[in-house]
Amino acid sequence: MKTTVVTVCLGLLISSATLAQTDKTVLAFNKSIEQEKILDYTSAIETIIALKDSSSYETTIRLGWLYYKAGFKKKSLEYYKKAISIKPNAIEPRYGYGFPAYQLENFEEVINQDKKILEIDPNNKIANGNLGSILYYSKEYNIALPYFEKVIQLYPFDYDNNLMLAWTYLKIGKISEAERTFHTVLLYSPKDASALEGLSLINKKSLDNEVILNAFSVSYDLSSKSDYKGAITSLKNVYDKSSYEMNLRLGWLSYLAGMQVESASYYKIAAELKPKAVEPKFGCAIPAEVMGNKNDLKLHYESILSIDPHNTSALYKLGILDYTKKDYSAALMHFEKLVNLYPCDADGLLMLGWTNFQMGNQTESYKYFNKVLCFSPGNTSALQGLNLKSSELNKNK
Repeated sequence: MKTTVVTVCLGLLISSATLAQTDKTVLAFNKSIEQEKILDYTSAIETIIALKDSSSYETTIRLGWLYYKAGFKKKSLEYYKKAISIKPNAIEPRYGYGFPAYQLENFEEVINQDKKILEIDPNNKIANGNLGSILYYSKEYNIALPYFEKVIQLYPFDYDNNLMLAWTYLKIGKISEAERTFHTVLLYSPKDASALEGLSLINKKSLDNEVILNAFSVSYDLSSKSDYKGAITSLKNVYDKSSYEMNLRLGWLSYLAGMQVESASYYKIAAELKPKAVEPKFGCAIPAEVMGNKNDLKLHYESILSIDPHNTSALYKLGILDYTKKDYSAALMHFEKLVNLYPCDADGLLMLGWTNFQMGNQTESYKYFNKVLCFSPGNTSALQGLNLKSSELNKNK
C-alpha cells in the first residue's frame, strides 16, 4: 500500500523525547530495525527477546521474520505458527509462514497456508497466483487452471498470471485459449520470449494481430520517453472499442498526458467490457481523484468492494474518504477490516490512531500510534498524534 501521511496542523514542536519514544516496545522495535538494516539479525532478535513479551502478536511475527532472515527457517516457522494462532483470521502471518516453508521445500505447508488465505479472502491475488504456480510446476495443470483464471477474472491484463494461464492452457490442450492468452501477454510485453515460444509450439508462423502489437510496442517506446500524446496516437490509429487491453492502456496514457476526461472515458469502456474485474475500476478511480470528484471516487471503490470485499487498497481509500468527510464511524469500519487482515500495516494503524482520536477514544489512539512507531520509526504523523494527546491530557490535569 502506498504510504499516506495525514498532516495535522498543530503548531507544536515535535520532540524526540515525546511520550511515545519512552515506550520500551517502540524503542526495542526501532533498535531491532536499525540492527536489521546492517544485517545484524542476531542482535535484532536479542533486542526483541529482551522485551520478555511472549504473547504479543507484534513481537511474535517480528521474531518470525528475523529468524527467517537470520537463516533459522525452522525457528521462523515456530514463531509464524504462533502468530497465526494469535490472529487466525489475519492474512499477514500466513504470508510470512510461506517464506521459510518454501525455502525448506515444505510445499504442502505452503499450499495449506495459501488455501487458508483463500478461505479468508477468496479473491486474494497472491495466494491464487502462488497456488496456481506450485500446482503448475507439479504438473497438476487442471488443478492449477482455476487459480490462474480467478486472478485474470479480476485483473485481465496482469502479465504474470496471463503468461502462466497461457502455458497451462497449452499443457492441457486448450490450444485456442492458449493462443489467445499468449497474444494478451504480447500486448503487455510485445517481444516476450516465453509467449513467443508458446506460440511457436502451437505452430503459429505469424502473429494474427501484428499491426496491433506494433502499435502497442510503439506506445510503450514513446511513453518511456514521456511522449504520452504520441503513445496515444499510436494506439488510436488502430483503435478498437471492443478491445479491453486497448481501452485500459489508453486510459492510463490519457491520465499521464493530463487528459483526465478522456482517461475516465477509456477506463469506463474497459470496465464495461470486463464488469467482474477490479482492475479497470481502479483505473476509473485515477482520473476521478485527480479531478476531485469524490462522489464518483467513492462509487468506484465501493464497486471494487462489491466484487472483492477484502481488497485492502479499496478499504483504505474508502476509509480516507470517510475520514475527510468526518464520518469517523464509517472510516473506522474500513480501517479495522484492513488491520484485521494485516495487523502490522503501518498505514492502516496510523489511520486507526487518528480515527479513534477524532472519536475521543484516547486509549485506543495511543495504542495505535505506538504500534505505528514500532513499524515506521519516527513517523511524523504518529508523533503528532501522541503530542496532541499529551497536550490534551495536560489540559485536563
